[in-house]
Amino acid sequence: MRVPHPHFAGPVYQLLPYAYGALGLGALVLSYYLPTGWFSTLLFAAGFVLIVWALMIGLRRREFRSLRNEYDDRSL
Repeated sequence: MRVPHPHFAGPVYQLLPYAYGALGLGALVLSYYLPTGWFSTLLFAAGFVLIVWALMIGLRRREFRSLRNEYDDRSL
């Protein structure tokens, strides 16, 4: 039995890097304004991971689009 993999709709998929980046930036800003403690450190780490994840997704999508444009669809 095949398990279907969930897929995002096109507009949602296009906004994912921006959403991850905004959440990461918000977490970084919030960690800066919170008093020093474990929660502030956790927010900083989560914000950093989210920003890196957003950059990875954005660069991977850009690479996929450029490779797709290089090859002719009829050659496959």
